[in-house]
Amino acid sequence: MLTGERSQDRPLEELWLDGATPSDGDRAAARSLAARMGEFEGLRPFPAVVQELVQYIGRPDFRVEKVRQMIEADPALAARIMRVANSVAFRAYEACTSVSNAIVRIGATNLAHLSMAMAAMTFFKDLDGVGMKVRDHSAGTAALARELAFRMGRSVVSSKVLLAGLLHDIGKLLMIQTGDRDYAVLLSRDHSPNTAHKREMQRLGFDHAMLGGHILARWNLPEPLPQIVACHHQPQSTQGKAGVVPMAIATLRLADTIDWLLAQPQDPDPIVLKNIALSPDGVYAGLGQDTLIDLWEDLRTARAEARSLFR
Repeated sequence: MLTGERSQDRPLEELWLDGATPSDGDRAAARSLAARMGEFEGLRPFPAVVQELVQYIGRPDFRVEKVRQMIEADPALAARIMRVANSVAFRAYEACTSVSNAIVRIGATNLAHLSMAMAAMTFFKDLDGVGMKVRDHSAGTAALARELAFRMGRSVVSSKVLLAGLLHDIGKLLMIQTGDRDYAVLLSRDHSPNTAHKREMQRLGFDHAMLGGHILARWNLPEPLPQIVACHHQPQSTQGKAGVVPMAIATLRLADTIDWLLAQPQDPDPIVLKNIALSPDGVYAGLGQDTLIDLWEDLRTARAEARSLFR
């Protein structure tokens, strides 16, 4: 997995290969990806207040009072953070009534990273049609991934998958933003999980996960977020491995599928949910056969709230 080395300084293919020897196809994918990434040079979707907040919280001597002042200086950011602090994702017995309480409840570091993710999402606020569906799916996936991690008692994973879920399909949004009409048509044909990326590989030589992971690294989002995003369509990334990153990837992949199922007009048959629990990702994450059945209504609620929250 990624170490302290900055991911944007590594050869492109290494971010998704995780140390494996690249094949000719991998190298070709890296060349195609490098060429496409040139279109996004200079793109930084973070307003000044968010950049200043992240830099300040990164200091070992930061003070919560100063963080509060920085947030309250931007009413829109403060309002969003208060909504998040009072959401199902950060449940508590009492309502959060101040920015200071929100900082404590969410955690300063998590708050900085969450601010970056929210800023990245609003960067695409002018999108409609397919882009809006991708954005809403990302919000739903984020909430579902965090809810699953929370219910499974994996607090370290929960904050990572919330951010990864929000940004896991940012590669799709970026491709749409470039005005690639053929790509928009490709996405409009099928929104089911684990299908679009295969067509992307055939057409482009890389997929949205690879693109998204490398863009997040270029934007200096914290590791291991870029790797989680880059590998979320690679089930082999969790096979035979232990640690927070493989668990985050497995949880994100489960949430990706669950969001798609919740978007369908009818609820899935219970056997479908049991099969998800028995899938490699479900087994790795430790889901019981009836876990998803028991949590289904709670998952539905968390998804609906997040889709409204992150718009």
